Amino acid sequence: MLLNLHIKNFALIDEIDIDFTEGLNILTGETGAGKSIILGSLNIALGAKADKDFIRTGEEYALVEITFKSDKEEFLKTLDENDISYEDDIVCIQRKILPQRSVFKINSQTVSASCVKEIADALIDVYGQHDYQNLLNSRKHIEILDDYSADGLKDCISEYKDTYTEYIKLKSLAESPKTDEVKREREISLLKYQINEIEAAALKKDEEEEVENKLRILENSSKIRDALSSVQGLIFDSEGCASSLTDMALRDLSSVSSFDSKLEDLFEELNNVSLSLSDIEREMGRLIEEFAPDDEELDRIRERYDLINELERKYGRTLEDVLKYLDEKKNELDEMTAYESKREEILRDYEKIKEKLAKVSSKLSEKRKEYAVKFEKEIIEGLSDLNFNQSKFKVNITELDDHTSNGKDKVNFEISLNPGEPYKPLENVSSGGELSRIMLALKTAVADRDNTETLIFDEIDAGISGVTAWKVAKKLALLSLNHQIICITHLQQIASMSDIHFEIKKEVSEDKRTNTYINKLDKDGEIKEIARMLGDENGSDKFIQNALEIKKQALDYKKQISR
Repeated sequence: MLLNLHIKNFALIDEIDIDFTEGLNILTGETGAGKSIILGSLNIALGAKADKDFIRTGEEYALVEITFKSDKEEFLKTLDENDISYEDDIVCIQRKILPQRSVFKINSQTVSASCVKEIADALIDVYGQHDYQNLLNSRKHIEILDDYSADGLKDCISEYKDTYTEYIKLKSLAESPKTDEVKREREISLLKYQINEIEAAALKKDEEEEVENKLRILENSSKIRDALSSVQGLIFDSEGCASSLTDMALRDLSSVSSFDSKLEDLFEELNNVSLSLSDIEREMGRLIEEFAPDDEELDRIRERYDLINELERKYGRTLEDVLKYLDEKKNELDEMTAYESKREEILRDYEKIKEKLAKVSSKLSEKRKEYAVKFEKEIIEGLSDLNFNQSKFKVNITELDDHTSNGKDKVNFEISLNPGEPYKPLENVSSGGELSRIMLALKTAVADRDNTETLIFDEIDAGISGVTAWKVAKKLALLSLNHQIICITHLQQIASMSDIHFEIKKEVSEDKRTNTYINKLDKDGEIKEIARMLGDENGSDKFIQNALEIKKQALDYKKQISR
């Protein structure tokens, strides 16, 4: 469920907070007050395209935050798959729009736009004029039918998609022409050359760092040896060196150390220094020999270093990449050299998968046709509820020439809106009001079968009034029993069904800035807003009484359906 929408510095909005509830959330306001901005901000938070023009004039950024709560298993699984942490099933999606870019965050974790869309799809459906127009696209019809039939088709669709994936793989292998022999030999020759070049190098995964260290030492061996020799001379070989002075000090101290225990301790410490200097002298001599310049070894390590860099340049950024490339090319070589022997096996498997695909797609098609009958019945009932009293609806399923990822069915929705008229494709429905009601009927039929908790409708009231408006209002009220509905409307009939009612207003401040803001209406405020929607400008008792009567009718209906 959508709990809260927070908007800051967005278009005409300075800053607003909207706390939504379960049931039917209604948003109303004068034309131009900013209702479209509210819906637009929601879409922006859910990943729609945005640019710097959305940033309120004079501000550095725009911010939209939406907060959800859901314990749906599918939704929580989506969060886990995207490594999104959450507590108490709460998710906050935030989008900050800057002049040059946008930043998405989910529960304070920076994420991609695709991640936001994936998670949002499990939470919310938004229906505006563009979405109604999608009904005219017949390619969407099979998706709608499958959504409706989800429980019954789930296993069939899963089996079909697995079979189809294998079919496409084998089809590509079986129907591709035999590789030209000269080209194949050339590719095999190149693969062998690359494999031999890498294998001849006898690479080790962590060798590069070891070679770099050796090269650094060998290139600086003379400098290291000179430094060690200088230190050796200063400590051990020069006149008045540390070693000689320490030995003299020991002799002098030994003559008096027996007089006091403190002197004995001091003598012991100095003797340890002398012993350490002896160890250092031996190690110094060994290191001077070890770091003796070795031009032959330097040349060998340089060649090894250059070879590693050349292989990385040709086959990968790191030695690990090069070794991975080697494995891939070995597999390619195996496949190419075994091409002829495998081809017969591929052709046999291809014939088998074609037979299986035909059976599975036929089974899927039969299931679809079964559910299409039920779907037609529910849509006709839904259309009748929306004042299409004598309309007829048909799911036309025909067979395609070839299989697709959805099966071999082509699904088209057809409708007859008036008695005596033939069925016509939905694309022939030109009225926005008719199209929005058909969408509502479809969504109502599918709603009980999907996991989407929040449905948002904009312009669901396009081109309707009177009795039809009441029918649409009742349908939304019914839908809100099991879903959270957020609806932007111009019609008093729909507004009267609200469980919570928000009024959107636009005002010009003292500093001549236009600002859109939103109020949660109490009972009196709701009646006044319904009266305004009826045409009231001055608080007329007549309009108020009319608004009270409309609200009473709505409440009576809601009591009836909630029993």
